[in-house]
Amino acid sequence: MSVALSNRFQGGKAFGLLKARQERRLAEINREFLCDQKYSDEENLPEKLAAFKEKYMEFDLNNEGEIDLMSLKRMMEKLGVPKTHLEMKKMISEVTGGVSDTISYRDFVNMMLGKRSAVLKLIFSLEH
Repeated sequence: MSVALSNRFQGGKAFGLLKARQERRLAEINREFLCDQKYSDEENLPEKLAAFKEKYMEFDLNNEGEIDLMSLKRMMEKLGVPKTHLEMKKMISEVTGGVSDTISYRDFVNMMLGKRSAVLKLIFSLEH
């Protein structure tokens, strides 16, 4: 699909379309969380999900819907807490349960809403 976008649109127009598509995907996932009984007691859930979506989109640098190692590296540097390659791999593993090399939006929201303390959750929470 991105090849088709780049053939028809260039520069800002193509980027805008990618971002709009990504925003729709993440909004759909947010709706799933809002409808999930597991999170019905979560205070201010719509506001939290909106903030999570905004932050996730900021750091999903390749617009693929996942935060990879390079995106995480830039995020940590921007937050003023640079980490080593090994530390970042461990952070990704902690969030994904070791099943992926990238952090999906679903993984990210589960981490942020979860009761378990994760290093990445702590760092993100400090920024707010």
